[in-house]
Amino acid sequence: MKHLKALRNGVVGAAAVALLAVGTTTAQADPGNPTVGYGYPNYARQVACVQFFVNWYTGMRIAVDGKFGPQTGAGVKRLQEISNRTWATQELDVDGVFGPRTGQVVLTHAKNDRGMDQIRAASCSHAVPSYSVVY
Repeated sequence: MKHLKALRNGVVGAAAVALLAVGTTTAQADPGNPTVGYGYPNYARQVACVQFFVNWYTGMRIAVDGKFGPQTGAGVKRLQEISNRTWATQELDVDGVFGPRTGQVVLTHAKNDRGMDQIRAASCSHAVPSYSVVY
């Protein structure tokens, strides 16, 4: 009986540690995402999310294909220009690079944008770079 109790306590403890570790990893994921732009890794999911935000806020209709090319780079610049003119919480460099600063501004605005597809935006918030967890 003692052995069963010790085994059960060990399993419960291990499960709690595993859940804590998973929760910690998830909560810290957003700020560490790499920048998207020329000269960066440009992972397909990240680029597709950047393309989603570019299309939403610029009215452009670039393909959401997960490939960073001239249209996506121009779209990021356009997004940065629009943000600076209309709703940026801090001025962005208009450089075509979607880094943590651009990500933070876009995600903060998207969270409060009532017309935004919030499910897609929340999903993408875990893929694009930012300084903090916004969603």
